[in-house]
Amino acid sequence: MKLTKFLVAAPALLALVAAFGCGGEKLPAGMPKPVSTTLTFTIDGKGLADANITMTPADDGTYVAIGKTDSNGVAEMKTDGKYNGAVPGEYKITVSAKDEIDYGEYGPPPTGDSAALEEWNRKVEGVTFPRVSVVPQEFTAVDVTPLTITVGEGKAAETFDLGGSVREEVEVEEK
Repeated sequence: MKLTKFLVAAPALLALVAAFGCGGEKLPAGMPKPVSTTLTFTIDGKGLADANITMTPADDGTYVAIGKTDSNGVAEMKTDGKYNGAVPGEYKITVSAKDEIDYGEYGPPPTGDSAALEEWNRKVEGVTFPRVSVVPQEFTAVDVTPLTITVGEGKAAETFDLGGSVREEVEVEEK
């Protein structure tokens, strides 16, 4: 008899869960429901890994969406870094990849051989190595980026080809 009651109640319980969700994060008052947004970035014909992506509202709106690309260059965006997706609207997109150090003619420090590392350190004493970005600067600032997306109803997905990597020197802020 108890099994019969459970079988009768189970569909009603499933309907409630489907209607109200599984208790995910409650959206702030007035925030539109975010739309699942997936952005893919390529550079040199390959996915751009470990890049920070920011979607800034083009109309000075409130809700910024951020994400980080995986090894294939795919970023799942989150509004305010917390809510899955981006709220509907028009956005400017900026891309920030980890800067690299340009060791120039010296090459990177050797690993696994302490004598070789000691010799390398003697050669480079007093040398300052510039930090470089592989992402062209035009994609890194919201006021000049040509990358845009309009998020509407339903899932938003877009692929952006950033062309070839650059190795432009970037300024490092002293702290």
